[in-house]
Amino acid sequence: MPKNSFFRLDEARREEISNSAMHLFVDNLYEDITMKMVLDCLSMHPGTFYRYFEDKDDLYCLLIRNVTQKRAAYFNSSNEDSLFQFFLNGLFGNVNGIVTEPLNELEIKLTKTFLYIPENILLKVYLNVLKGESSPLIKGILRRMRVDGYLRPDIDDDLISFMFESMQFNLVMFFREFDIKDSKLQHKISKYFADFMGHGLLEDHKYSEMVSDLKKAKE
Repeated sequence: MPKNSFFRLDEARREEISNSAMHLFVDNLYEDITMKMVLDCLSMHPGTFYRYFEDKDDLYCLLIRNVTQKRAAYFNSSNEDSLFQFFLNGLFGNVNGIVTEPLNELEIKLTKTFLYIPENILLKVYLNVLKGESSPLIKGILRRMRVDGYLRPDIDDDLISFMFESMQFNLVMFFREFDIKDSKLQHKISKYFADFMGHGLLEDHKYSEMVSDLKKAKE
């Protein structure tokens, strides 16, 4: 992740750097991006760049961390129904075609680069950024569902939050392995696994009740 000197920059400058970098990673294949391209894009001297970042990977990790935290903040401040939708429909924020996505168009395009970055970088982002990022949010959802009587009595919050958090990483690996690029199919597969996990966590009558309520809300 970026060095402390980066976070000492004022917010406007940090946002300017992030937005410029997002355009670079969205418009080019990851492996084609050279340090010269990075420096030209950010209008930075090499010494300035390395004062803020270790390398190109470090910069990319920052961008993914930003969009992940933005999503988490959105769902943390959402109402109860949105939290349930988040749990049943995964981390990409699209529920049966209804947009509940807090990210802007450029940020959404950045998340899609996950399908194309080298596997070693994908793993690096997961281990250094994504792992643990959404766990507190998921545990909060589980606690609320338990209080409301939705959860089965034998659910272990640590295990379930780890499984759910790693699910998206594994789905990306699945899409890459079988060259699944169609976004509608990706969403269908993601929703299947989220529904599968949700059904395993909830009391049977509560699962049916929740699904019914969500369907009525969309009508």
